[in-house]
Amino acid sequence: MLSVIRSNSLRANRLIGIATTLLFPLLLLLAMTLLLLIYRSTSAMVNDSISHQLQEINDRSQSRLDSYLSGLDNLLSSTAENPELANILLQNDRQAAKQQLEKTLDHSYGEYLDLLILTRQDQYWTNMNSPLYLLEHSLKPLITNTPYYNKWTSMELDPSPSPLIAVIQRYPILSANSGQITGSIFGGLILNDNLTLLSLLGKGIKDTNLQLLLQGKPVGPALINTDIPSSVFDQVLSSKQHQGQIKGHYFSQQPLLINGEPSELSLLLLTDNTAFQQLKKANIYHMLLALVLVLVALSVVPLYRLKANARY
Repeated sequence: MLSVIRSNSLRANRLIGIATTLLFPLLLLLAMTLLLLIYRSTSAMVNDSISHQLQEINDRSQSRLDSYLSGLDNLLSSTAENPELANILLQNDRQAAKQQLEKTLDHSYGEYLDLLILTRQDQYWTNMNSPLYLLEHSLKPLITNTPYYNKWTSMELDPSPSPLIAVIQRYPILSANSGQITGSIFGGLILNDNLTLLSLLGKGIKDTNLQLLLQGKPVGPALINTDIPSSVFDQVLSSKQHQGQIKGHYFSQQPLLINGEPSELSLLLLTDNTAFQQLKKANIYHMLLALVLVLVALSVVPLYRLKANARY
């Protein structure tokens, strides 16, 4: 009878040993599969959340740009439609013209104008441009290449020492008596160092850097809200992708609408790697949790074996 009991005990121990041997890889496989599913699910949630966040920032920036350009449109059109300015052109009174332009700069949105030029009979006549820019050599092609009416035009000016990127609007000035064009008014922005515009587009935005691009190349400085290595900026620009992730930094590059149409000007948004680091920490946490569960499950079997041996 004792030999039968011992034989059954040995057989039970052998079965438990086999079960333990098979259970370990199965539990490990189950834990790794569970970990992979959790990682993919968390990654998808993080990616979707950041993508949605970047799209919201881009939409908000586009709305602010539309409002900004609309304000400048209204200012330039009201100046061009002022009959006093048409009379000044007919009288060839440059001093009175400059006084009129000074009033324009004093109005709301006037302080944003880097370029403010008057032409008379399709020839340069006078200007109240920002003294920061030397544009004498660029005035003739500027006047020749800029169309009339409600069309913001981006162009490259070529003053020394380096080219400037400008966005320009042109309105005709009509004689109140004859209705003929007596001249035109130019108004525009220089994008190269326009921190005012960039700050407006990025107002209230945290943990995301902004950079204006023209045909994929940076225009002016970046709006820095978080410390990101310059090498990451370089890799994002060289990747030629519209969105993605580089070294844990998420980015988005979308064209800005000007005149209601996609332009050559685009907005690059680049986040810090906080979300990516949080994702890594969550993955490590889940990995340790899965490992603990596997170890707990495996420890139950030896305890059961010890209890079974003690029973016999």
